Amino acid sequence: MNFLNLGLGELLGLVSAISAGVVALYLLDRSKRRQLVSTLRFWSAADVRTELKHRRRIQQPWSLLLQLLSLALLLTAIAGPQLGIFDGVGRDHVIVLDTSAWMGSRAGQGILMDQAKANARAYLRSIPRRDRVMLVRADALATPATAFESSRGALESAIQQSQPGASALNLAQALEFADRAQKLQSQRAGEIVFVGAGRVSEEEAALSALPANLRVVTTSSAQENVGLRKIGLRRSPTAPDSWDIFVVVRNYGARPQTVDLGLQFSKSPAGSRRLTLPPGAEEQATFTYPAKTGGFLEARLNVRDAFPQDDRAVVELPPQASSHVVVYSNESQLLRPLFAANPQVDAVFESPDKFDPAVKADVVVLDRFTPASAPHAASIRIQPPASGSPVPVRATKTGLRLDQWHPESTLGAGLRTRDVTLESAEVFSPATGDITVAETTEGPVIVARASEPKQVVIGFHPGRGSMKYELATPLLIANILRWMTPGAFRRWEFQAGTVGTVNVAVEKDAKPEDMRVLDESNRALPFTVDGNNLRFFSGAPGTVRVQMGDRETVYSLTLPDVGEAAWRVPPSVHKGIPRAALAEAAPKDLWPWLALLGGIGLLADWLLYGRSRAFRLRASRAMAPLTQWRKAS
Repeated sequence: MNFLNLGLGELLGLVSAISAGVVALYLLDRSKRRQLVSTLRFWSAADVRTELKHRRRIQQPWSLLLQLLSLALLLTAIAGPQLGIFDGVGRDHVIVLDTSAWMGSRAGQGILMDQAKANARAYLRSIPRRDRVMLVRADALATPATAFESSRGALESAIQQSQPGASALNLAQALEFADRAQKLQSQRAGEIVFVGAGRVSEEEAALSALPANLRVVTTSSAQENVGLRKIGLRRSPTAPDSWDIFVVVRNYGARPQTVDLGLQFSKSPAGSRRLTLPPGAEEQATFTYPAKTGGFLEARLNVRDAFPQDDRAVVELPPQASSHVVVYSNESQLLRPLFAANPQVDAVFESPDKFDPAVKADVVVLDRFTPASAPHAASIRIQPPASGSPVPVRATKTGLRLDQWHPESTLGAGLRTRDVTLESAEVFSPATGDITVAETTEGPVIVARASEPKQVVIGFHPGRGSMKYELATPLLIANILRWMTPGAFRRWEFQAGTVGTVNVAVEKDAKPEDMRVLDESNRALPFTVDGNNLRFFSGAPGTVRVQMGDRETVYSLTLPDVGEAAWRVPPSVHKGIPRAALAEAAPKDLWPWLALLGGIGLLADWLLYGRSRAFRLRASRAMAPLTQWRKAS
């Protein structure tokens, strides 16, 4: 009980003072002095003061007790007592609402999210209205939907607007966020209430480091589900016109499942497989499908389960890229093995007299001649005449030993030779900004110029002499073409996976400065590199491209991320809607009832004890004239 107007000491002081006054009035009484006379004939009224006489005992103790009790009730009503409120500040609670992808699974006539919303609203109704509540939506990230709010309308609106996301639940992070919010923002911490299915990763299934004030209100989540976990595609290294496809399927339920997996490429059947999955197990199915053109690859599970969102995935595949190269040479047989053997190069061989500076090509090769006008495309010039070379020729030497390659550049990466002597070679004088790829003791013999269009000059013929048999020769041509048209030689990989944290394996010698992570709007995403793993996070469905040198991996993050296991709630944690809080309603004012009882007590005293004296007083006044008349006669 709480007093709004007076404190307990003030109330007791007033009751004591007024009670003492009433008792004193009962002990003091006006009494007339008795006088014996022989007759009243000669008696006349006189102004004689009445003597005050102290009573030694109270003649009507029950009247006094009733008056004291009534006055105490009236004074208590003035103090403004309220029942059921001991702290006017209230407590601050945090409701952690599970909005992970699993909350979209079927449950009865709706989904699990509907049950969680109903439980959250029921908890709101169970706590006093003076308490404040913060709503936190929890999936891979913990996101506050409201601040600490006492308005039940605003809280119920935020609960109603909550929808299942696409990522899995990160329970530890959500509870840590709620605990930190209470410590930093609340005046008096209440409960942290988790409302949801609690479908988490296997690492969090046994989570036991929990806040002491945690309460768990779970929804039923024992549904059976089989879903696609991952789809990977890459060009086959043995057949560049084909895709190697692997699909990972997981059984999230508690019973074995047999499902049919089917693939379609541009709405044409591309493969099928029947899989039998034990409970909680994954299985990978591999396919090979020839396709040079681009299109959509769809993987579908023929199954009816509680969570249909992960039964289908679609990946868009680009057409096979190639570099269009036109070679102008009078001895095309010397260069054909270097260009035509690469499946990613579309090579056309022409004689020099058919040269066209505006030819539609990615790269133009000019073998030992200089055209009247420079080509518009990137060009490779093999032993250009000194008069027409884009890089000045210092001298032409014979019997030069190829001493050094420059692997620090993309053009010279991976190139090595030993004891190679060039029968005839041109030595160049590179300008500032030119890239030296290989050199002899006399000077550079391969120089690249990065200005548009790109150019590479080679001072010797790669199809003649000792270089014809060196492994570095085809690698040199491949490096040049990759440098000029990087898109055609990029190694593509495609992954259809789940949203959330993605780990990408990186090569041992890869440098973080050469890595880029871009979203579908070509904006850079933050990432970290830890050892041989690149890690980035995507909380929403979309496409992310990871570029590392000549390798690019495209992630189509469209599958929902589902936790592998159910959280095992420790026995010590409070569970369910709190019943004790239901009895704690809004504070009740008691003063009307106390005032009514006090008034009834005073009325009863007047009726029982005060009314008889009044009647006697009136009767004595009515009889006085009659008595005087009889005496006068």
